Amino acid sequence: MRKEFTAIIPAAGKGVRLLPYTANMPKTMISVAGKPILGHILDQVESLGIKKVVFIVGYKKEAIVEFVQSQYAHLQAAFVEQPEPKGLGHAIYLAKSFVSGPCFILLGDTIVDGNLKPLVFGGKNAVGIRAVADPSRFGIVELKNGKIVSFEEKPECPKSNLAIIGAYSFLDSAQLFEALEEVIHSGKTVKNEIQLTDALSVLLAKGLEIVPVEMDDWFDCGTVEVLLQTNRLLLDRHQQVPAALEQKNKIIPPCWIAESVSAENCVFGPYVSIAYGADLKNCILEDVIVGPQAKLHRKTASHAIFDKHNQ
Repeated sequence: MRKEFTAIIPAAGKGVRLLPYTANMPKTMISVAGKPILGHILDQVESLGIKKVVFIVGYKKEAIVEFVQSQYAHLQAAFVEQPEPKGLGHAIYLAKSFVSGPCFILLGDTIVDGNLKPLVFGGKNAVGIRAVADPSRFGIVELKNGKIVSFEEKPECPKSNLAIIGAYSFLDSAQLFEALEEVIHSGKTVKNEIQLTDALSVLLAKGLEIVPVEMDDWFDCGTVEVLLQTNRLLLDRHQQVPAALEQKNKIIPPCWIAESVSAENCVFGPYVSIAYGADLKNCILEDVIVGPQAKLHRKTASHAIFDKHNQ
């Protein structure tokens, strides 16, 4: 009988690069393609059949707790606070008391729009990777004959262009937590943060095999530009417009508009997503994300993001 996986979602970060949108909410709660980033992540967790999720929270944690408990109440959710931003490795280690057996880690600002089953259920410890133009921004892996031989966090001189996409799977979480504990006790940090990649290096040194799984679609939603790009790509695949709104507005596809949106005498699209509870009148929007409960009246905008605090 296959042991049940526990998902760990680190979501404690403030998202400085996404200010002012993160002034009032954690970055994982920013909307893209009609729902918070966290909603897309949890939909993927559910698609894998994983029912137990540990959230590492910190900045504006109440928004995450409320969202999960109201929209994903059927999950077995635990919330662990990371009081200080000490790095991804430290965040994962905080989940130790809540996890046993296999675990799946997916970062709280990362949307992977693809099949994660080979990574999670491939029967091996695994990390998702993808070639990128600027590997110095990411944790990277070095391969030899298709096998991972080293991990490095945001190197100035990268040994490869293969970035870790923020998705990891471990058959025995105890081994991961032991490696993290070793890194923490050693005092090693990168830019004053405890890194998960250093724990992965410890596991490699002990002879544990970690296989690379190449992923096609990965969106690291850390900047406004990437959020808008992600919105466009997701809308090319998933569209929704309530019939009642099509009668009162001009819709240029692709768009995604929540059922509870109120809109009148507007032109939307292409590439406009509007989240639940928004109210819009006499607006012309193109390539725009509108967050939950935002109110926009007589607004003309392109290539922009609006939420109820910034409208």
